[in-house]
Amino acid sequence: MKQLKLWWASLQPREQRLVSVGGVALVIGAFYWLLWQPLHQSRITQQQAAENARAQLIWLQTQLPKLSQQSSAVRTSASLTEVVSQTSRNFQVQVSRMQPQNEQLQLSLEDLAFDQLLRWLHELQYQHGIRLVQLDIATGDAPGQVRVRRMLIE
Repeated sequence: MKQLKLWWASLQPREQRLVSVGGVALVIGAFYWLLWQPLHQSRITQQQAAENARAQLIWLQTQLPKLSQQSSAVRTSASLTEVVSQTSRNFQVQVSRMQPQNEQLQLSLEDLAFDQLLRWLHELQYQHGIRLVQLDIATGDAPGQVRVRRMLIE
């Protein structure tokens, strides 16, 4: 610090003003490029993401009635147990427990890949008109694996 004071004192008044103005300009530039500009860009990005999400929500809301109609139109005459047994074999889903409850079916599944579970549920809903009522899952032993403790469908 002492060396800095000595250096400052050795400068001419005109040089001191020039260094002062340069220092102020450097501080303003650093503030802009290190703080203001990244925050401003982040705000713009977040606004665009919110706008995209809003547009997607509107599109999904317009598609919902169509999907409901399709789902009710795909109802099958096969029993719930038969459909679950057949599709679980097709998707290599191991059902450890299947318990009928009136018009519903309660299932427990062995560990399986989360993506595989989603594809199977998609098949059940959109190809066979089966509705998922409740789903209780936990992480499996391996990464990307889940264990379905309880699944209730109708």
